[in-house]
Amino acid sequence: MRNTLLIIAFACLVASCGGTQTETNPLDNYFAIKDALVATDAVKAQEAASTFIASTDNPVFTATLEKIANTTDVKAQRAAFDALSESMYAFVKSKSISSEQPIYKQYCPMAFNNEGAFWLSAQKEVRNPYFGDMMLTCGSVQETLNQ
Repeated sequence: MRNTLLIIAFACLVASCGGTQTETNPLDNYFAIKDALVATDAVKAQEAASTFIASTDNPVFTATLEKIANTTDVKAQRAAFDALSESMYAFVKSKSISSEQPIYKQYCPMAFNNEGAFWLSAQKEVRNPYFGDMMLTCGSVQETLNQ
């Protein structure tokens, strides 16, 4: 099911890339949400998601971002961030955006009751958005994306 959703999200992302987007660099917006979740700051995560929504016309991002922006429940925000991370990874891999710096795909095997989850980071040093300060450095770099 998760792979099917990822394929659908990827297809929507590719289809939406040819339009007249007024989108700022989505990675900057994504990293702002990640950093807020690392700090376990639900209000900042809400604000960052709202900023991202205002800067994108991509419906795949917007649907997930609204879930983050409409709650102060960090657990719910982190679950939505997991879906956002999958969409963002597909977006970055599709070469739809570029970055002068490496982007690190990091993974925590303990997230979501040991199901595991990944996220993207601009820093190689692991700062886990799924556990925050409870397990700040839990995880590892799985892939380095050089755009």
